[in-house]
Amino acid sequence: MAGVDVGDVELEFPCPTCGGTAKAAIEAVRMLPVLDCPACGQRFGVDLEAFSAQVTQAEAAAKAARKRRKA
Repeated sequence: MAGVDVGDVELEFPCPTCGGTAKAAIEAVRMLPVLDCPACGQRFGVDLEAFSAQVTQAEAAAKAARKRRKA
Protein backbone atom coordinates (compact mmCIF):
# COMPACT_ATOMS: atom_id res chain seq x y z
CA MET A 1 0.00 0.00 0.00
CA ALA A 2 1.51 3.24 -1.10
CA GLY A 3 2.15 5.83 1.57
CA VAL A 4 1.85 3.47 4.53
CA ASP A 5 5.17 2.89 6.27
CA VAL A 6 5.07 -0.09 8.62
CA GLY A 7 8.80 -0.86 8.65
CA ASP A 8 9.10 -0.09 12.36
CA VAL A 9 6.19 -2.34 13.34
CA GLU A 10 7.40 -5.28 15.41
CA LEU A 11 6.00 -8.73 14.65
CA GLU A 12 6.28 -12.06 16.45
CA PHE A 13 7.63 -15.19 14.77
CA PRO A 14 7.30 -18.71 16.21
CA CYS A 15 10.45 -20.79 16.52
CA PRO A 16 9.98 -24.08 14.64
CA THR A 17 12.27 -25.86 17.12
CA CYS A 18 10.82 -24.96 20.51
CA GLY A 19 7.70 -22.92 19.79
CA GLY A 20 9.16 -19.86 21.51
CA THR A 21 8.61 -16.43 20.02
CA ALA A 22 11.16 -14.14 18.42
CA LYS A 23 10.25 -10.50 17.80
CA ALA A 24 11.60 -8.35 14.98
CA ALA A 25 10.69 -5.19 13.08
CA ILE A 26 9.27 -5.64 9.59
CA GLU A 27 12.15 -3.72 8.01
CA ALA A 28 14.74 -5.92 9.74
CA VAL A 29 13.04 -9.08 8.45
CA ARG A 30 12.84 -7.60 4.96
CA MET A 31 16.62 -7.08 5.06
CA LEU A 32 17.47 -10.47 6.58
CA PRO A 33 14.67 -13.01 7.13
CA VAL A 34 16.62 -15.04 9.69
CA LEU A 35 16.06 -14.78 13.43
CA ASP A 36 17.55 -16.20 16.62
CA CYS A 37 15.08 -17.68 19.07
CA PRO A 38 15.52 -16.05 22.49
CA ALA A 39 14.20 -19.20 24.21
CA CYS A 40 16.40 -21.93 22.70
CA GLY A 41 19.02 -19.98 20.73
CA GLN A 42 18.19 -21.76 17.47
CA ARG A 43 18.55 -19.70 14.30
CA PHE A 44 15.65 -20.08 11.90
CA GLY A 45 14.37 -18.67 8.64
CA VAL A 46 11.15 -16.69 8.65
CA ASP A 47 8.20 -18.27 6.83
CA LEU A 48 7.97 -15.68 4.06
CA GLU A 49 4.39 -16.53 3.13
CA ALA A 50 3.21 -16.01 6.71
CA PHE A 51 5.39 -12.88 6.96
CA SER A 52 3.76 -11.43 3.86
CA ALA A 53 0.32 -11.98 5.39
CA GLN A 54 1.42 -10.28 8.63
CA VAL A 55 2.78 -7.28 6.69
CA THR A 56 -0.48 -6.99 4.76
CA GLN A 57 -2.41 -6.97 8.07
CA ALA A 58 -0.09 -4.33 9.55
CA GLU A 59 -0.49 -2.15 6.44
CA ALA A 60 -4.29 -2.46 6.56
CA ALA A 61 -4.32 -1.53 10.26
CA ALA A 62 -2.06 1.47 9.62
CA LYS A 63 -4.26 2.61 6.74
CA ALA A 64 -7.40 2.28 8.89
CA ALA A 65 -5.76 4.23 11.73
CA ARG A 66 -4.74 6.96 9.31
CA LYS A 67 -8.35 7.24 8.04
CA ARG A 68 -9.65 7.47 11.64
CA ARG A 69 -7.22 10.31 12.41
CA LYS A 70 -8.32 12.25 9.34
CA ALA A 71 -12.00 11.90 10.21
